[in-house]
Amino acid sequence: MAYVYRGTNGDDYVVQNSRTEVEIYTYGGDDEIVLNRTDSRGGLNYVEAGSGNDLVRNSFEGGNDIFLGSGNDVYKHSGAARASGEYDKVHGGDGNDRFEVKTYASDYWGDSGNDTFYSVGYRNAFNGGSGTDTVNYSLQDSSSEKGRGIYVDLDKGFAKAVDGRNEKLTSIENATGTSSNDTLIGTGGKNILRGGNGNDQLEGLGGNDRLYGGAGKDILYGDNGNDDLYGDSGNDKLYGGSGNDDLLGGAGNDLLVGGSGNDFLVGGSGADTFRFTRVSDSKVGSQRDVIDDFKPDSEGDVIDLRDIDANTGRSGNNAFTFIGKDAFSGTAGELRYSGTIISGDVNGDGRADFEIDAGLTRYYSSDFLL
Repeated sequence: MAYVYRGTNGDDYVVQNSRTEVEIYTYGGDDEIVLNRTDSRGGLNYVEAGSGNDLVRNSFEGGNDIFLGSGNDVYKHSGAARASGEYDKVHGGDGNDRFEVKTYASDYWGDSGNDTFYSVGYRNAFNGGSGTDTVNYSLQDSSSEKGRGIYVDLDKGFAKAVDGRNEKLTSIENATGTSSNDTLIGTGGKNILRGGNGNDQLEGLGGNDRLYGGAGKDILYGDNGNDDLYGDSGNDKLYGGSGNDDLLGGAGNDLLVGGSGNDFLVGGSGADTFRFTRVSDSKVGSQRDVIDDFKPDSEGDVIDLRDIDANTGRSGNNAFTFIGKDAFSGTAGELRYSGTIISGDVNGDGRADFEIDAGLTRYYSSDFLL
């Protein structure tokens, strides 16, 4: 017969110890429940933590059914091997819950609230439910899996470790990688992606995303939407894509490509390159891009216009001619400045076809790659 423990509406502390197949009901209060048996009879327990901000610790993955209940709860699994064919099922319930799991193949539901799933990457299934939910693989850094890195595709709903183990991800909006080299891909909605240390690749897809590369040589793609991209330290590459994006390179020699839309570019410290590939990348007037910290003299920053054909009436990819403050003469391919605004004429009509506000009042030909 299963051992049944019924708690109170206060703060309960319950430990499984040598008992097998226990049923634990703790009702109200901020409770702590410890399933600490780690042999082959440690599983097959049933837990209802009830209301309150509860902590459930589980030492053996083996057919446990656990319901954290309402409140901002924490579930921790130490990673002991499961019994053959027996998997845990853990439900967060209401509230912003936190799951820390080193299990091998169990199912976790956040239910309602903004939940966070911490995982090493062992074939688990995470379902965020309603709310804004996050999967975080930083636990890998303190496990035997350290150094493998993780590949996360929120749009397709899976994560994969280097050795090919997959985890199923459902209704997860945000992702955090490891200290190794990770790939994180968002969805068509709003996502927050954090690469951490290592040389990471982050791709927002649709929606208004926030991408944080962390330390290392990272590549960030905002894609569609009004995105915020943060390279942090390292020589990073930031691509805004379509939309009105904010790009911050951070420390290091970074490449910033705003793409289409009204973009705001900050290179940070280091010799940064601000690249424009089409005249539509930075339109004339209020929709022009802004470079906030262009420092060609003190840091070696440069504006790269080489991908833009400076003369659309002539075949090939033609280079610009820098004419300083002089007015356009009606010759295609002229690049000039007035005040802080840089402008180029690519069709020879004597009018600007694109503009960039780089914040300086004097520019030289050496400030550009033409």
